[in-house]
Amino acid sequence: MSRRAKSRRGRWAKIALLIVVVLMGGFFLIKILPFNSVFAPFFHVYSKVYTKVIEPLMDDSERVLIFAPHPDDETLGCGGAIQKAVREGKTVKVVFVTSGDSFGNDYEMTGPAKDLPRGVALGYLRQKEALEATAILGLEKEHVIFLGYPDQGIEKMWWTYRSGDHPYYSPYTKTDKSPYLSGYTISAPYLGEALLQDILDILETFQPQIIYLPHPADLHSDHWVTYSFVKEALERLRRKGSQWVNDIKINLYLVHFGRIKWPPLWGYAPHLHLAPPSQLMSTRNWIGLELEEEEITKKREAINQYRSQQIVREFLLAFVKANEVYAIDNNYYVKENESTFIPDEKGEFTIPKIINGGDIQGLEVILEENTIILKLYHDSGAPPQARYRFYLLGYKDGEVVFQESYVLFDRKKIIRLQGDYLCYSPVVLKDSGWVALAFLFEHLPFPDTLFLSVESFTSQLVLDRLPWSMVVLENDGMVIHSSLEE
Repeated sequence: MSRRAKSRRGRWAKIALLIVVVLMGGFFLIKILPFNSVFAPFFHVYSKVYTKVIEPLMDDSERVLIFAPHPDDETLGCGGAIQKAVREGKTVKVVFVTSGDSFGNDYEMTGPAKDLPRGVALGYLRQKEALEATAILGLEKEHVIFLGYPDQGIEKMWWTYRSGDHPYYSPYTKTDKSPYLSGYTISAPYLGEALLQDILDILETFQPQIIYLPHPADLHSDHWVTYSFVKEALERLRRKGSQWVNDIKINLYLVHFGRIKWPPLWGYAPHLHLAPPSQLMSTRNWIGLELEEEEITKKREAINQYRSQQIVREFLLAFVKANEVYAIDNNYYVKENESTFIPDEKGEFTIPKIINGGDIQGLEVILEENTIILKLYHDSGAPPQARYRFYLLGYKDGEVVFQESYVLFDRKKIIRLQGDYLCYSPVVLKDSGWVALAFLFEHLPFPDTLFLSVESFTSQLVLDRLPWSMVVLENDGMVIHSSLEE
């Protein structure tokens, strides 16, 4: 081959390589960088490709209840649904679990507070913004409820500070009880049981037919914990004879799922469509709601009321799209000598895949007479380097009967971290790609419901987390259902 032909061939190879690099780089940039509406029209085709056909949302339910971990979550996830429900004459209420008192433009908008910690001043500011935003969406002030629990603190209340005489202390509000005069329960202690009681009271009083909750695979702890508390409250009510709970529809909205994955385009692009993250499409069914132009405009106007959140404005505006999407909460049944499988919803980043055994793939719950087996599936890298932390809450007739946690080292050594209900440590079983703990209840009351989660970790780094899951068991002829909380 002549030198000129080789040179020409080399140039074409470089051009082809450059085209590939540009295309890959462009795709990466539109997935990662905050997006501006100036460029959005160029990616209308991109939106079409990633949009799935999903079912319509509205039905004949009359009472709608929305739980928001922080002020702004109700608008981001449900701003269009709220407007449609109000216009159709439904009664809609929003419950803010926290007042967002830990995050807001680095506190600059609150200024120095003479008598209040800056966190409390920020909380009052965000409550004011929430009232303005929900009013734009069509809600009366009387239908907005502030519980007043600590931002970035309710995860601690879920497990460590569930009950007792020593509530959680918030470094932002500088207190261990709700400081807000606008709170649902004045001076409510920062304890899980206090939050749970507020949720129970609201549910029993309002008896909603549709509930909107954060998705349990949401990466923000306040979001998946909100889901967990509401699911626990519903199961307690069901166990105590509240038949109306059986007819509730639960829709799940997603806010935090990693910058690469969700939402796919940052910035204001109202003509584009949201599609659920591909990692979550296989674990649940999804439904969608098309928004009218006026609803889109009002949703953006409502978001604009959250002036304390301007530091993440491009992220907030990414939820103003031509539609909203929701996952449908799953229910499962576990009968004696059968099992159910809780899949991992793949919200993690790449680190779990680097550490052998760190990538959790799912948990199988097996019921065998008086034994419960938790069979954890993980990647089969060798030698296994990850450790596993198991969390279990056991219920009987709607009341907590045990709270236990265990750490499994080297897939064989088990250490109990918390709890004394079970007399013996679980038996460890293992094989390539899985490890199991077998819990024997031979001389103890058998739970009718389990709430559980598993984490993989190394030293002080959490690698992966199986979303908290509620599994209701059937034993000794009892008729029981199970519900998954992924």
